[in-house]
Amino acid sequence: MGSMSCEPEGFVFDPSPLFSRRVQRWEPGAIRSLLPLEAIPGMISLVAGKPNPATFPFAKISITLNGPEEKTITLEDAVLSEALQYGLPAGHPGLLKWFEGLQQAVHGIEKSGSWMCCVGNGSQELIHKAFQVFTDPGDAVMLETPAYPGVSAFLRADQMELVEVGSSRDGIDPAHLERVLESWPRDRELPKVLYTVPTGSNPTGVTCTEANKARVLRLAKRFNFMIFEDDAYYFLNFEEDPAKRARSYLAMEQEVNGETGRVMRFDSLSKIVSSGMRLGILTGPVQAVQRVVKITENINLQPSSTTQVLALSLFRHWGYQGFLEHCVQAADFYRRKRDAFAAAAERHLQGRATWEAPSAGMFFWLKLILPPGYDSFDLLSKKGIEQRILAIPGMAFLPNMRAACQLRASYSLVSEEDMQEACRRIARLVDEAWLEDFLEHAKTMARHKQAMLMQRKGEVVVE
Repeated sequence: MGSMSCEPEGFVFDPSPLFSRRVQRWEPGAIRSLLPLEAIPGMISLVAGKPNPATFPFAKISITLNGPEEKTITLEDAVLSEALQYGLPAGHPGLLKWFEGLQQAVHGIEKSGSWMCCVGNGSQELIHKAFQVFTDPGDAVMLETPAYPGVSAFLRADQMELVEVGSSRDGIDPAHLERVLESWPRDRELPKVLYTVPTGSNPTGVTCTEANKARVLRLAKRFNFMIFEDDAYYFLNFEEDPAKRARSYLAMEQEVNGETGRVMRFDSLSKIVSSGMRLGILTGPVQAVQRVVKITENINLQPSSTTQVLALSLFRHWGYQGFLEHCVQAADFYRRKRDAFAAAAERHLQGRATWEAPSAGMFFWLKLILPPGYDSFDLLSKKGIEQRILAIPGMAFLPNMRAACQLRASYSLVSEEDMQEACRRIARLVDEAWLEDFLEHAKTMARHKQAMLMQRKGEVVVE
């Protein structure tokens, strides 16, 4: 399949032809779609069944921030009423404006009418809805593999065909992706979505290089698919020189392809502010994001007003510079955690496992050196619990659920002392597997030897 012709600079790709049949059946929310009109001066609204703030039991909400100087943020009066009230399905207007400014500052994209942001109750909710926009049950979906199991699980539930695309220490493998697409049966529709975690990949911890991203972007244009850029660990990058960090797909799209509109970018506050606040951000082409918002209107109405206003109050206090400084501090914290776990692995797992130190995020991807026929699922589910060690077996991260020798170890909450003990227990599991294999082999050899002796004596051997 040949490459598409080069589009003029500033071309905006229209993703609408790639939309699923099911999303086109969604109708605008009868109530939520009218709520933005309430802001028109002089408008008297009889639309929403909003509770009266006079009935809310909260007088104020105060949050005290960590830091050398104690700072308290208080929500009260009109701001508190807004935080406790129904809001708009796309998200709080002030928070959306703040995120739009952040995306412009961090990714260098120009403000235009071609893209927008929306807020969700965590980025995974937004990813799920975005898949509904572009896929129907049974469609083929491409996933960078190993892949985050939270996404694989709901895709399997929709009976999607999960097409694995390999990765290496440089991130997703564009050559493998190209082979998958070039060999695709001509009588079948090409996959419309590639899902990837490009920074501190969950579970491998690797970060995709700009060179690989550029090749993937060109393939997206050539084969007409969308890139779902799930970048939850973007701000937990361990490369200390910002100039050496790979830019996002969102940042590179215009430069590489001379167009925008093929990237759906998902950011999360879970890893850098609070996982319990459940705030995720989708940035993408207006037509596609509006379809996500339409699903929200009909399913869960809106993301939480309370957590949005709390987050906005914090961000206005910090400003963009303060937000980025906080992210640097968080990355430094996890870098030290990574180094401590690496030291524990070096001490206890040499010769028992292989690994690459993660370049971002919270995970080590350990490949256990096990006897033939052994895998990490059996090892962890049987012996691991007995040894009081929990980790996620590699099978969970392979979309088609193949047996694997890998496991994912999260170091985010573990003390250095427990890291040492955890690696010691994993080493013991590997050693015991080899001992068990040796003993089983010895028993088999003994049975064979006994059978041969009995045959020499003319005895009948009954298996």
